[in-house]
Amino acid sequence: MGEVNKTMVALDCGNSSYRVVLGRYRDGKIESTVIKQIPNGMEKVGEYYYWDIRKIFDGFIETLKSIVDSGEKIDSIGICTWGVDFAMFDSNGEMIQNPLCYRNTIGERVLASLSEDEKKKMFYQTGILCDKINSVYMLAGMNEEFSDVMEKADKCLMVPDVLNYFLTGKMVNEPSELSTTQLMDVKEKKISSEICEKFKISEKLFSEIGVHGTKIGDIKKEILRKLGIDYEIPIICVPSHDTASAVAAIPAQEKDFGFVSCGTWSLIGTELDEPIQNDEVIQSSLTNELGAFGKITLLKNNAGMFIANCLRKELCAAYGREVPWSEITQMAESAKGEVFIDLNDIRFFNPESMSREVWGSLTESGQADGEMEWGILFRAFYESLACSYAITLEDAQKISGRNFEKVYIVGGGGASSILLRLLSGYTEKPVVVCFGESTSIGNLAVQLKYFESELELGDIRNIIAKSYRTELIQEKNENAEKIRMRYRAVLNH
Repeated sequence: MGEVNKTMVALDCGNSSYRVVLGRYRDGKIESTVIKQIPNGMEKVGEYYYWDIRKIFDGFIETLKSIVDSGEKIDSIGICTWGVDFAMFDSNGEMIQNPLCYRNTIGERVLASLSEDEKKKMFYQTGILCDKINSVYMLAGMNEEFSDVMEKADKCLMVPDVLNYFLTGKMVNEPSELSTTQLMDVKEKKISSEICEKFKISEKLFSEIGVHGTKIGDIKKEILRKLGIDYEIPIICVPSHDTASAVAAIPAQEKDFGFVSCGTWSLIGTELDEPIQNDEVIQSSLTNELGAFGKITLLKNNAGMFIANCLRKELCAAYGREVPWSEITQMAESAKGEVFIDLNDIRFFNPESMSREVWGSLTESGQADGEMEWGILFRAFYESLACSYAITLEDAQKISGRNFEKVYIVGGGGASSILLRLLSGYTEKPVVVCFGESTSIGNLAVQLKYFESELELGDIRNIIAKSYRTELIQEKNENAEKIRMRYRAVLNH
């Protein structure tokens, strides 16, 4: 494989921005460069939040054009985004409306109507924990609130599937994304007829399930003309859920490892060959999502940097200037430690004022009083985030029967010195800080399998390990176990 030279493009589309990354495979190593980072965000239209998917697509095409104009020949493309959100298409293949954002309350209301027994049964049918953002509840809610859309709907494509369709004209449901719907039985790796029947969702809405490392299709001729290209470019089926690609990029040589993927959301857990479905998994709020090449990521969907990003936005408005993260870290470091909030409390999901909600939680629990202090707000966020990671990893070890020698962290959170220090201290484990663009790197590396079919996940990780440096963080905290117990008490309060 080291003799094969390829130039690939990865789109890593997140909630707050999307990045177009150029990857060059030369001499057995991948080199990657962020070509462009473009702001992204949900937009409110009437009562609902949407994603402007065509704007995302147009920005991607514009960036591809700049890559081609620079003289690069593109050998392949792969696309990753967040999970759960989707768009509906009519029988003519036309998108009916922009994808609704998971931060709408449609799904939450549907989930609230289910009994505990019903939720438990759904977990055993799918391997996926019931969560208000899972696509199944949005789809069920749309039967009521968007009946006109659902009457016209012929196909349902997840956000990365939509972008792949715009590029190729081929409708394929990528498996890691499909698992975030809770409509898929992750053990059987197919749509669950029982779940579809329960929520009156037609199985015919879903297309062929893709296979990682294979071609979805070639870019449409009209797009090639727009790009000024006279050769075909294959679009490769990569683990399109950004978490799945990020985990694929973890350069672990050992089989048993813990991971944290810290972005807008946090995903914390481990990688398995088969799902674990028992009551302990439910009680620990873990779920079995599909990862790269049929692997299972036993993980918890946890709040992430969304809370900090909201706090920072309000801080900048209050100060009347852009406040860099380095200054925010200093504020948090200088504030008193061990103040906690339940990050997954519904009050932090999408409030009008995040600072007011965080301070309210701290004052109500007797951890703060008086006038709001920004340092304490950020300190509470970082302390709580590190603790939530530590107890989830503790649960994952117990349930999987494994002992993680190291914890690997990927995503933007890996740039936060205070988070890394707290995470190592509270887990009592060394933390391996991976490269900042792990999702893109996993995406690029999986594309290589299209060119060399014998490559396996271990081979891909070896290539990544040779290509990028990691950093090891080790911090001791003699009170780690007591602090984890304190945070569990906060969650159980």
